[in-house]
Amino acid sequence: MENKKPISFQTALLFHLSDIDYITRSTQSSYQQIFAKQHTLIIFITGSGTLTIDDAQFIVATGKIFLLPPDSVMDLSDIDKHNYSFYKISFTTIQLQQQVPSTYKESLFSDQVAYAIYPYARIIRLAEELYKTQRQSNPIKQQSLLYELLSDLFEYHLQTNHKYDVSQAVEQTIEYIHKHYQKSLTVKQLASLAQVAQWQYSTIFQTLTGKKPLDYVTELRLEHAQVLLQQTNEPLKDIAQLVGFNDEYYFNRRFKQMIGMPPKQFARKQKQKVVVKDWTGHEVVIPSAPSRVIYHGETFGDILIFDIQPIGGDKTAINKTLYKNRVPLVQDVNFPIDFEKSSVLKPDLIIFTNADEQQYQVLSAIAPTVTHNSWGTLEERIALLGQWLGKESEAEDWLMRFKQKEDRMWQQLQTTLEPGETASVFIFDRGKRLFVMGCTGLSTALYHPNGFQPNKLIEQLIQSKAGYKEISIELLPQYAGDRIFMLFSDNLESRLATEELINSFIWESLPAVKKGNFYFVDARKWNYSDAYTREKLLRALPRLIGQTI
Repeated sequence: MENKKPISFQTALLFHLSDIDYITRSTQSSYQQIFAKQHTLIIFITGSGTLTIDDAQFIVATGKIFLLPPDSVMDLSDIDKHNYSFYKISFTTIQLQQQVPSTYKESLFSDQVAYAIYPYARIIRLAEELYKTQRQSNPIKQQSLLYELLSDLFEYHLQTNHKYDVSQAVEQTIEYIHKHYQKSLTVKQLASLAQVAQWQYSTIFQTLTGKKPLDYVTELRLEHAQVLLQQTNEPLKDIAQLVGFNDEYYFNRRFKQMIGMPPKQFARKQKQKVVVKDWTGHEVVIPSAPSRVIYHGETFGDILIFDIQPIGGDKTAINKTLYKNRVPLVQDVNFPIDFEKSSVLKPDLIIFTNADEQQYQVLSAIAPTVTHNSWGTLEERIALLGQWLGKESEAEDWLMRFKQKEDRMWQQLQTTLEPGETASVFIFDRGKRLFVMGCTGLSTALYHPNGFQPNKLIEQLIQSKAGYKEISIELLPQYAGDRIFMLFSDNLESRLATEELINSFIWESLPAVKKGNFYFVDARKWNYSDAYTREKLLRALPRLIGQTI
């Protein structure tokens, strides 16, 4: 493929301001997404948490800038519970290096979307001034301020290749904190290690982590304290000192603030045991509120709806999903599961979505282990996880909210769908083998009383609780619904088989294809039935079938 020559900011492009708005949580409450029809600058004045741009996640912080290319979508639902405010600046970009000027819709400087410019006070001041010019009817000043903003962004982009990267230096101090959290640490000392001014260090640190440096250190210490409280009977004074607290009273106070209960109560609760029955019939004694959990299976995203960060999982699979940035500290225990790596993590519970009894016996010698049916319904899985994790009320609340949002989505799509429309999901996988999806993957999000229905053959597949079934290409018409969702695998041979199919007579003769009711979907993002992906699909599915809600 021929590489595109970079656009010259000074001579090749002309920018024209279209609109500028100041958005807060209250003004944004009626909707949670921004659809960028033009190039759009988002400049955060306040805010914390994460947001999603075209299914990629980013940290939100004061002064953080996002440059959205046309036709991209920013999803604010993950920061809805936080207070936030930002400027939204939309502008048209005209390309001049042609006989006839045309609208330029590609990324301006690179594929980079998020920027953190230090100091950010100048950027915010320019945005404020630009916002005020709306009342002054001064287009020349508006254009001047817009060019100043974009010039600062462009200069920052050029400087990112400089050998000394300030944010990288701060990131290295974060690694230092994880290794030396037991020691006395100050912001002054950490800033000195990074060779960054103290005020600048704190700003960059908070942008990278979403937390102030000392709050980050305290939370890390308390995480290690939780492990010691579960695994040892050491006095509180000793545990406090082991994790870096010199004052036992301060340790008690901060622990209660963060965990919601005093350390002694936490230790007693963690050491309490309950007996549960797992998928394959084992009766297992597990902690009443486990915190060091290994989750091994394709529904890893289920556990992310709870306030738990798993310590281990199949990281190769996780890195292909939408939630890969949500678990930066998860350790890889491979696939098939590596027993030695699992043992080193010292889990207090292993959740294993596999019925292999031989592997189960080895894992259960490491820590309490429960098998889990990843092909069960979402409701079954979340309710069971809530029971095992000591978070029944959280499970019930999430399921109730999810059902409300799901019902609302399908109600809003009623104008698009015909009553009783059927849908089918297919994928080539493991080479040229064709599969129709049953009770796992993307299909679980499609079938709903007010949504799509499975045809008779797929209904039989679901009733038999089969995740999928291999079929011949000749049988494709019998399984094809009124709408077809064709998944693209990341396997090259499978992708070539998919391309061969969609150029075939069988494909072209399908009624859904003739009507244009077919959709190509990235299996690496969407062919999962876990809770996290299912929730994201509530926004992605309407866009996929060409309906904005």
